[in-house]
Amino acid sequence: MESRTAEMPFSADWEAVRWVTSKPRELFKSLPFEAEVSGEEPFDVQIRIRRRLFKFEFSGRMNVAFADSTATYVMKGPKGLLILSASVDGDVLLSRASADLVERFLGRKLEALVNGFALAVCRFSESYRRIVGKILPTGEGAFYTKDMASDDLPHLLRYLRFSLGNGTFSLCGKGNGEEFRITVENDVVKSIEHESSGGSAIVEVNKPLLGVGEDDFSGLELGGEYFLSVLRR
Repeated sequence: MESRTAEMPFSADWEAVRWVTSKPRELFKSLPFEAEVSGEEPFDVQIRIRRRLFKFEFSGRMNVAFADSTATYVMKGPKGLLILSASVDGDVLLSRASADLVERFLGRKLEALVNGFALAVCRFSESYRRIVGKILPTGEGAFYTKDMASDDLPHLLRYLRFSLGNGTFSLCGKGNGEEFRITVENDVVKSIEHESSGGSAIVEVNKPLLGVGEDDFSGLELGGEYFLSVLRR
């Protein structure tokens, strides 16, 4: 069996990782490559990675297990066995992809798989931990948020993307005499529109949702309570 690993600095905790990985349908739809989980356990799973020099496809049935601060996805299909896992070791997220497959360039493909998987689990877990205590759903696609600051926005976007299972949407917010709208298309944060008594501005971002950071929103200077609405497109 061949394996590849990935380690990422991590600022959340195991409970956040468990929350993310216990929702495989949402997580696989949010990975930075084509993947989907459907049905009930054992789930139906499909993964497709396209790169300039190779492509990787896997389909089969998947079981999920949790033990010792580790989440493990065990997938069996016509090609063989594929295993993905994520665990927490202090301030590091450890991920591993292992496979027993008849596949050319398997190591290179496992590396792409585990790097994308680790990035998604890390970012969505950190954003869940940052946001979950700050928002309260008030209706279909509407939220109330307290104590929100500009540097919460990338985490809020990732939390909503994970929950929606859709990488194209707009987030609109109103509060404190301000309005803002953030547009996300195909998991890329495209732009931010902001209006206040001091004027209006449009900021082009054009960064992947998993890569956008707190500095990308620092110019908004938001703070306080807001009512939020999500528009799916």
